[in-house]
Amino acid sequence: MDPAAAWQEVARFHETSIATSAHMYGLDQENALVREFLAKVPIAALFACLQDASDRGSNKEVKQACKCINRVLSSSTDGASLFFHPDTVPFVLAGLSHVEKQARELVADQFIAQLGRRPSPDQYKAVADPLVLERLCSVVSDDDVDVASKASTVLEMFASMPESGIYRAVLDSLKKRAQSSEITLNSIEYMRYLETIVKICAQEDTHVEYGISVGAIDLVVDCLRSNDPLFLMNVVELVPAICQTKIGVEYIVKSGTLKTLLDMTQDPFVGGNVIRLVGEISATAARVNIKTWTWGDATLSDAFLETVESKMQSSDSLQQIAAMDALAAFGSTSDKEMHVLLQHRSICQKWMSFSTSTKLPVKSNCFHSIARVLGAHTRLVRQLDDVPNETQEVWSLCERLFNSLGPEGAQQSTMVLLMNTLKQPFEELRTSVFHVLRSVAAQNNPWGMRVLRSYGGFFEFLLDRTTEATKDAREWKFAVLDAVLASPFQSQLDDSLHEKLRANLAQGPYARAPALAEMVLESA
Repeated sequence: MDPAAAWQEVARFHETSIATSAHMYGLDQENALVREFLAKVPIAALFACLQDASDRGSNKEVKQACKCINRVLSSSTDGASLFFHPDTVPFVLAGLSHVEKQARELVADQFIAQLGRRPSPDQYKAVADPLVLERLCSVVSDDDVDVASKASTVLEMFASMPESGIYRAVLDSLKKRAQSSEITLNSIEYMRYLETIVKICAQEDTHVEYGISVGAIDLVVDCLRSNDPLFLMNVVELVPAICQTKIGVEYIVKSGTLKTLLDMTQDPFVGGNVIRLVGEISATAARVNIKTWTWGDATLSDAFLETVESKMQSSDSLQQIAAMDALAAFGSTSDKEMHVLLQHRSICQKWMSFSTSTKLPVKSNCFHSIARVLGAHTRLVRQLDDVPNETQEVWSLCERLFNSLGPEGAQQSTMVLLMNTLKQPFEELRTSVFHVLRSVAAQNNPWGMRVLRSYGGFFEFLLDRTTEATKDAREWKFAVLDAVLASPFQSQLDDSLHEKLRANLAQGPYARAPALAEMVLESA
């Protein structure tokens, strides 16, 4: 087709663009305009116009051609999208390979929009050509970060298509491309491939199983031995995504990666994140019931706890918080881990002592981490039929942990420590204390309700709606009330108090909330 004639039609087509969203029949009109245009200018000629504009360096005409291509690919004929027609594949490849960023981006955008409409298997398989998938994998290393990110998203969407098996071809192509001579190890581009591989594997057990079998996941794990600290930080952040599936956690355990992670805990750049990650892996392994996981291995558990203790001795708040997060994950795993934890008295003493830290984030995190352990086996986290009965040892371990908090905080009892802490006005601190109280109220054992009743005035405080100045604090305090009245041991309360609590609960968290509450500072 004569280029001049083609450009005339492109200009005319561009001028006929209509606002279809504001017209009842706009979509039908748009599709009719596209059909009329394609009768005069085939898609091949339209791409030739794009190339012509690019060769001449005319940015205006490049934009014009791209807008026309976008309109054409967005249209449909007889209810069938032109984008999912097999004849479109050569032009999709041309767009993804084009020197103009706008062309590559519009094709990626089209994929995201079209795949987001959940097309039928016949439709998406029509464009899931091996060459298209390979080209998308190449675009993941595009110089333009936006285009690269969109290509990665498209590959994730293709891999998630149900019962298609496309994920195998995608993972194969990503691994092949990542290992090609064009991609430098430890580079930003290499990290993009690792991220995309991990995201696809995290979608389903079958995906991570295949990723492990073909060595795609090994690419990630091997990078944990990198000497580049910034690159290593990014790689460590990928491991939790692998552990989202049972097979992924089993791989981390069986492959020796856990030992590798423990060896990294003293690294000044990633040590905090790694120790927190190991604790989370422990909790996940228990949750998905992995038989091969055990902290019964003294070497493993001692190495972990020694590392945690060394982090606690640090003067760095972030290291201290990371250590507490790791302990919370470890202690939440099962009663066995909690028992091991309580046997390490020096660690528990240091952990509890953070409740009097002068650093607000550390102090708050201490309460949150303890609350996590106390609540791990309650109805707050588990299904009702999965909550251990009141005779199980886990509840006595929880009581021991709770009772150890007060003495280490230089108070006669834990309840005194908690209620004195609530005299401080800081929302971050108050919500962390409410977190502990909520976990205590949810205990499936009489001890929880017993310790709440042991503090004179606790329930009067719970009924007082003038103490909390912020929305979050009111909601957290209300959550404590809700946990009390959901307890199977609420019968310990006398009828009059029970009725008042019920009436308060019925009003919701915001009734008669003050605009600004006056708080009494804790004495020095």
